[in-house]
Amino acid sequence: MATAVKKNSPPSITDRIGHDFDVIYRFLASLKLAVLTLSALAGTLAYATFFEKWYGTAAVNEYIYRGPGFAILLAFLGINILCAALIRFPWKKRQTGFVITHAGLITILIGSYYSVRTSDEGQVGMLEGDVRSELVRMDHPVLRVWQVDPHTQQFTREYVVPFLPGSFSWGPGHPRPSGLVGRLKAFVPGLSWNSTDEVLTRADDPFRIVAKEFLAASMPATEHVESANGTPMARIRVLFKAPGMPEARDAFPNDESQWFLTDSRFFKAVREPMRAAPALVSFSAVDHPDLVKDFLEPPAGNGPRGVARFRYEDLAGKPRVHDWPLDGQVGKTTTLPESDLSVTLAEILDFPTQERGLDRVMGPDPVPLAVFKIRKGKAEEVTHMAMANLPRMPNVIPPSEKDAKPPAPLALIHYIVRPSIDPKTNGRFGEIDVLAGPDQRLYYRIFGRAKEGGLGELRAAGPLKKGEPIVAFGGTPNMPMTISFAVPEYLPSGAEREVCVPVELPAGKMDQGIAACRVEMTVGEETKEVWLRRSTGLDQPRPEFVTFKGGPYALAFDADRKPLGFELKLKDFEVGFEPGTPQPTKFESKVLLTDKVAGLHDEEHLIEMNHPMDHNGYTFYQMRYQPDVDPQTGRSTGRFQSVFQVATNPGRPIIYLGCLLVVVGTFVQFYMRAGVFTDGGKKERERASARSATEVVETSRKPDEKAEQL
Repeated sequence: MATAVKKNSPPSITDRIGHDFDVIYRFLASLKLAVLTLSALAGTLAYATFFEKWYGTAAVNEYIYRGPGFAILLAFLGINILCAALIRFPWKKRQTGFVITHAGLITILIGSYYSVRTSDEGQVGMLEGDVRSELVRMDHPVLRVWQVDPHTQQFTREYVVPFLPGSFSWGPGHPRPSGLVGRLKAFVPGLSWNSTDEVLTRADDPFRIVAKEFLAASMPATEHVESANGTPMARIRVLFKAPGMPEARDAFPNDESQWFLTDSRFFKAVREPMRAAPALVSFSAVDHPDLVKDFLEPPAGNGPRGVARFRYEDLAGKPRVHDWPLDGQVGKTTTLPESDLSVTLAEILDFPTQERGLDRVMGPDPVPLAVFKIRKGKAEEVTHMAMANLPRMPNVIPPSEKDAKPPAPLALIHYIVRPSIDPKTNGRFGEIDVLAGPDQRLYYRIFGRAKEGGLGELRAAGPLKKGEPIVAFGGTPNMPMTISFAVPEYLPSGAEREVCVPVELPAGKMDQGIAACRVEMTVGEETKEVWLRRSTGLDQPRPEFVTFKGGPYALAFDADRKPLGFELKLKDFEVGFEPGTPQPTKFESKVLLTDKVAGLHDEEHLIEMNHPMDHNGYTFYQMRYQPDVDPQTGRSTGRFQSVFQVATNPGRPIIYLGCLLVVVGTFVQFYMRAGVFTDGGKKERERASARSATEVVETSRKPDEKAEQL
């Protein structure tokens, strides 16, 4: 007898979708996902603790707590908690605590997300009597740009340019991780990252600013570059080796101190070594071949007052040179040979250079200044002046009247004085002079101690090749100390440019550096580059000025300043110290609060440690204090600036509500399971046993029913 077999039809698309949804839903509600998510969260938080210790709070917020990975992890945790609660719906009475606890956990996650999106913090610093109405958001850097009136030098308009450079340095050769994809490009081998530039301005701004480089920790430095409007400059490296020293050392220990930038007025720079090389070093520039000859072949045998070398035209119009030793000649008159020029030495003055800040330009204090009266025939006398060893200084000083025309010089005077070299009086054993000629060639001369007297004696002179080492002193048994020099770099027309260089900070202090950025600013068709260091104070920053054809601009790398909506005035600030020590025991501030919207005027509050002030959603904590420093002199004024940490967190009440729900849910769950509010689940267990028995009976009856049908 044949029996019919019913074929199972394939599941429909709706059934498959429902099945897949059910599998995913059960996985999202599973304990397995909860274990994985909580384990990942615990590992992330542990790593974040060390990450913050190494790189600081700003870095851990950027890369972990505010990153997409952490948000995805918390989203999975929230979905798991929600699905674990919903899959048990309809809930039974004994699950009341379970539901409340899960609702509290979800509330905490929602409040945390809302806090991340809406919370804010910053600092407010005040001296006694100061009034503040804005919050300095230190973690929100911006670039400030001011248009400057070229006549009054007043700021006419301010632009605030958002700039979020991140927590780590980037620039040429260093990729900038920006976002999840940017981080992958930066840290995964094989992925290219070519551009580090970031355009910060909008298309409708009157200028264009491009960020070219960022340094998380920096220090100021000076860069020496070629400039069409510059002056001659050279890097002179002086090495000395004293007896017992294993190798020679630099007399100028760093690169900046080795550069000699000539002054545009005198075209000379003079410097004494910072270490124990007892020699004076100078660099100067001249614009005429005759002055190069004077440098290489100075007059021999002149006394302490030196020699005045006159260049003039004789009666036949031919150029002439005449040397006049000036020792004992004050008040005397001489006639220049084969001319009708009579010269009177009016006086010789000792010009103080150190008190005028010119000793590194003109030479050691004092510099002789000779005043001459020169008469041509029976014409009126013309006063000429000459400073020792400064041949490019004008001999005729322009008159004080604004529109007056100075008289033409009757002669060019090169006042030549041998250097004073006397170890007993100035500790100097020699002098090294380097000269840049009009043909952009270099020359040198060396003065050493003379056998008699305190004036220097010319030891060597001649052309100098760039990078060529010259032994100036020593190298013999009679002089065990050796001093040598070389000119590794020379710029015929150079200038100094303020730049910033990176600083490597140890782990744990990487967030304590002063950031800097290199930006390129374009106004019209003119582009200039400038370095900006981050302002560290809470007052208005000191800007860098950049001049364009259309007018000057001022730029500053600052923090965002957010209006509070009310004013705070520091009435009094007190600091208490341990007796006999600088250790503070307490510091407190008395402030006056003015809020026109709330109708408050000079409402007094006391802010001290563990006693903050709350107003309009902001909480003011007494954070610290710092001495007030005069920005001009860099000295302390004796006053203290009170610094408040200010925070606002609208999501905090939601987080507190979630914590309360978790506590209540745990309490209810524990006591309901313990039988305080129910019988401990006894009736539910009895009903479950009865259902199981009924199912067994029904199952045993089914074979008998089939037999009867057959």
